[in-house]
Amino acid sequence: MTSHHHFPKPSSRKGSALLMAVLISSIVLTIGLGVYLRTYKELLFANFWTQSQVAFAAADSGLECALYFASRPSAPVNFNCFGGNSQTWVPVSPVGAVPGVWVMPELTTPSGGCAKVTITKWTLGTGPGNIAGVGGIITRIESRGNNDACGSSNLRRVERGIKLEW
Repeated sequence: MTSHHHFPKPSSRKGSALLMAVLISSIVLTIGLGVYLRTYKELLFANFWTQSQVAFAAADSGLECALYFASRPSAPVNFNCFGGNSQTWVPVSPVGAVPGVWVMPELTTPSGGCAKVTITKWTLGTGPGNIAGVGGIITRIESRGNNDACGSSNLRRVERGIKLEW
């Protein structure tokens, strides 16, 4: 007696379940990766926005300190703005002279940032603009705030600035 081995006919559907599983899993993986990347970018943007607010708060604090200094005709060169160490205004030109320039190179602010503030005064017609000043004197305050400590070498330093003229 001869034995015949019967082998099943090859099916054209062989491996279709595996193909469907691979396709579905790659679609789900692509969607998941897209959601992850979007979330990651949103978190980076939120962190940047927070750091931008700290830098702007530092610039605003520096501006307020400078307004206090500029509004006092006999303000001392060394005084305290935020309850910490006294800040020093460095006169670039003779104190009280118009035109005059005062610089505060490093002002540590309550927000944890750092501000560099410059006050410039000039008489009408001698300065960089033709703005009508009070009594012929124009005052410009420029405050630039950073999101980190003074003297930091942070590569992701954020800087914001405010300029005020009258």
